[in-house]
Amino acid sequence: MLKEVLFLVLAALCLSDAVSIKSHIADINFVQKQKKIHELLLFVKQNVLTDVEFYTIGRNYEIENNMEMYKDKDVVKEFLHYYKHGVLSRDAIFSPFYEEHLNEMILLFKLFYNAKDFEIFYKTAAWARLYMNSEVFTQAFYVAVFYRPDCKYIIPMSPYEVNPNYFFDSNVIQEAQRIKMMHGLTSTGNMNNTDIYVIYSNYTNTFSEENKLDYFMEDFSLNSFYFYFRQIFPFWLNSKEYNIPREYRGVFYLYIHQQLIARYYLERLSNDLGEIEDFNLQKPFYPGFYSSIVFGNGVVMPQRKSYYNVPYYKYQYLTEMDLLELRFMDAIDSGLVLDSNGKFVNIYTPEGLNILGNLIEGNSDTCNLHYYGMYEMLARNVFGSNFDYADKNKIVPTAMQFYSTSLRDPAFYALFNKISNYVDRYKKRIPAYSYSELNFPGVKIESVNIDKLWTYFDYCDATINNAVFFNSFKEGSSLHIKARRYCLNYKPFTYRLSVNSDKDVKAIVKIFLGPAIGQDMSYLKKYYKYFVMMEEFDVLLKQGINNIEYASNEATYRMSSDKLYKKLQNAVSGSEPFTYYEKVYAYPERLTLPKGKPEGMKFKMFFYLSLYDESKTMNIELPIFGKMIYDGKPSGFPLDRPMYTWKSFTPNMYFKDVYIYNTKDSEKFSHY
Repeated sequence: MLKEVLFLVLAALCLSDAVSIKSHIADINFVQKQKKIHELLLFVKQNVLTDVEFYTIGRNYEIENNMEMYKDKDVVKEFLHYYKHGVLSRDAIFSPFYEEHLNEMILLFKLFYNAKDFEIFYKTAAWARLYMNSEVFTQAFYVAVFYRPDCKYIIPMSPYEVNPNYFFDSNVIQEAQRIKMMHGLTSTGNMNNTDIYVIYSNYTNTFSEENKLDYFMEDFSLNSFYFYFRQIFPFWLNSKEYNIPREYRGVFYLYIHQQLIARYYLERLSNDLGEIEDFNLQKPFYPGFYSSIVFGNGVVMPQRKSYYNVPYYKYQYLTEMDLLELRFMDAIDSGLVLDSNGKFVNIYTPEGLNILGNLIEGNSDTCNLHYYGMYEMLARNVFGSNFDYADKNKIVPTAMQFYSTSLRDPAFYALFNKISNYVDRYKKRIPAYSYSELNFPGVKIESVNIDKLWTYFDYCDATINNAVFFNSFKEGSSLHIKARRYCLNYKPFTYRLSVNSDKDVKAIVKIFLGPAIGQDMSYLKKYYKYFVMMEEFDVLLKQGINNIEYASNEATYRMSSDKLYKKLQNAVSGSEPFTYYEKVYAYPERLTLPKGKPEGMKFKMFFYLSLYDESKTMNIELPIFGKMIYDGKPSGFPLDRPMYTWKSFTPNMYFKDVYIYNTKDSEKFSHY
């Protein structure tokens, strides 16, 4: 069961859905829950807004006097002991990559999770909303909402709406604050007696070549997707205690990062930037990081100069990184890892890749945390040029030390490309798939046709009310401030496949997009890991020729927080029903295609059909990402290993050259 769960997740998080997204009309109980969750995240940095329900509840609730209302009293005692000895101040900057910060957040999450019912959870959250650091509260609250059964299908505010400072540069935040003080001069309209103001936002503008990719790296929906991904299986969460599929947790970690790196690589090719920077921190690291992000307390996020040399005060971390890299290489080359009992474990088994992934992440399921450490955490620290402080309230983390900002830093892609190279080294020591493993007897893809592929830049908006301070909750709800920037988008298109089958049979169709480098018969040996899975869906083949059509825009619609809150208010008053969906979030549909070029840029699509085996196929449900289908194959199959197509190309495979055109004329596509 656990194997099926995670392999499904691996495939589905980066794909369009293979199952329909069901909607439901909410009852009043669900609406009330949704409204309360939403309000707790509005204006989260302010704890003195007295005209809202949670303020009175939080002020009057006493955790110590309600210990019997939690499933584990020891959790409550431990939290209260920590709280009484001094927690992170409200203005301090929180990062999960600092031990003291992390421990505090974990204790608060456990307190939330152990509340016996939603009422106690809400009261506890209302208390924490007033008295805990806002970011400690936010992180613990997100994970609790994801994992509490009584919060199923609840839609939390998007990370870019909760903490706009992490998604937009300081000039945008400053303008939002000016609008609040002056009540603006450029209202774009009125939404039910609510003033709406729009701030036009640019991307980071430096002389670095890497900034050609800002439209991708700084995309607020993509960064939110990554934040959610890391909250679904946070490295600190104990799999036994919270029913996480530990047997394949490491595979999940490796695969999603590999897909992000592949997608980034395709954007690099679109901008003539070539290969991803290899890094050896014994030598200068070229790409700098010059963001103008300002934290909510006014402190500027640290920058990193180009040709970065690791400062002397981080040598201890660099030394440990070098040691762990040697241990990873030794494990891959020998095929053995040392567990916490001093026994060697073979990793060239079906479970081996998961073991390796757990070691690299350093999560709670690593077989030997003492020996293999926390490589990712060390690397994120070393890439930052910030100082280490003994006082937890004075720490100023870098972009690499937040999940909300990691994708903005070129160092992120260098780090995970290096991790991907470890995985590649491992997979090259696994036998390639044989012809019989890849073949689908009696099925042949005769031809594939695709609409012309267009990308363009279009405006996208984000509500950033949380970036400013209001005198009351009512005032904050009467003013909507939006950041508007150009975002990569694409014209929806249709795949048309002609498939010949010698029998009636159900099949699964997989579609990949990758670089067009070299010849079909050789280049997949090297570039298989840079293919992104675009689609996965099932189809019933009839005997003879089958004409299959599939649209690219099977996506999840996400409502902005202001519209969501208005609909919740209407539902509470009974003036309109509230509809919710089983799938809350997904990879941004706007980023389906890489940018391409005005004259057209060549890519390759790879199509693959395999048997839909009813005995191995199942529907699985995951927090926030909803229901998905697992077909019994490894994630990314058949491109999860180097492919030697000169000896294993089968009739159920098909390569097609495609060209992606980027146009400045967005008007003709704006209605899509």
